[in-house]
Amino acid sequence: MAEVSGKRLPNANSAPDDVTKSMECHLCDNVTATAYCPECKLHLCQNCESHHKKLPLTRAHKLIKGPNMPSASSPRLHDNDSANQEICPTHQKEEIKFFCTKHEDLCCVACTVVKHQSCKIDYIPDVSGNFASGEEYKKLIGRIQDIERLVAQCQTDITNCMTAVDSLSKNEIEIFQSFKAEIIAFLNKREAELLAEVKQRRETDDAALQKLLAQSQTIKMDIDDLKTNLTALEENPDRLFISAKRSLAMVARLQSALEEIQQKTGYRGYELRKDANMEAVINSSATGLATLEDVISNALKNV
Repeated sequence: MAEVSGKRLPNANSAPDDVTKSMECHLCDNVTATAYCPECKLHLCQNCESHHKKLPLTRAHKLIKGPNMPSASSPRLHDNDSANQEICPTHQKEEIKFFCTKHEDLCCVACTVVKHQSCKIDYIPDVSGNFASGEEYKKLIGRIQDIERLVAQCQTDITNCMTAVDSLSKNEIEIFQSFKAEIIAFLNKREAELLAEVKQRRETDDAALQKLLAQSQTIKMDIDDLKTNLTALEENPDRLFISAKRSLAMVARLQSALEEIQQKTGYRGYELRKDANMEAVINSSATGLATLEDVISNALKNV
């Protein structure tokens, strides 16, 4: 078992009370240590000592007890390699060194004692050495690459829709303006109404697509950052293993968000329909000139 950080070490001038304090159990608060594990470099109280002797990973460790226990100021308890440490979020004085295969949980020594006494625990340095070349990591990178491709396709679809929305609005306005020449007397009234409706539809569709485009760009940035971070850690198996495990939830969230964007990508189609009886009703119908009607198309979902 690798060295695990413990409680703060006193300096060489510590008073006797500080030394007594330093002999507390590393895993419990304000509990006196009864034993010391030189392999884990931990002081243990009576309860933690009992669990230590039962856990498969630590039961073979030879414990030092009584006056032979080293003080917490011993140099062998000091860890200067803090830059390469991953600290347990639950026990923030302890370093992550284990992985529970049952719960898919990253653990420190305290976690193995408190929450995973009956679980199969892997020592990360023992299982991370070839992780970068293993199937699990390859699958993770594959999923990331799939998201990259989907993001690119999604952005292409959104851009195409935005172009179609623009083209559609221009085309329908041209039809409307051609029709305007035929019935100019009535057109002045309906022109403002119809153009406003076209503008509103275009702005609504464009706003929805812009939002989807921004969301997809955020996913792209997140996935780029994740890939960069993982690639940068490929020379550090322990941290790569931990970061890869932590990234699974993020990858799932990004995939879900991207699927939602794909479901919403599209636009509402509409066309200007001329009124064949326009001349007959021009002075009698408030909507006699034309209306904008929805048609079957690659419609925006939930818009």
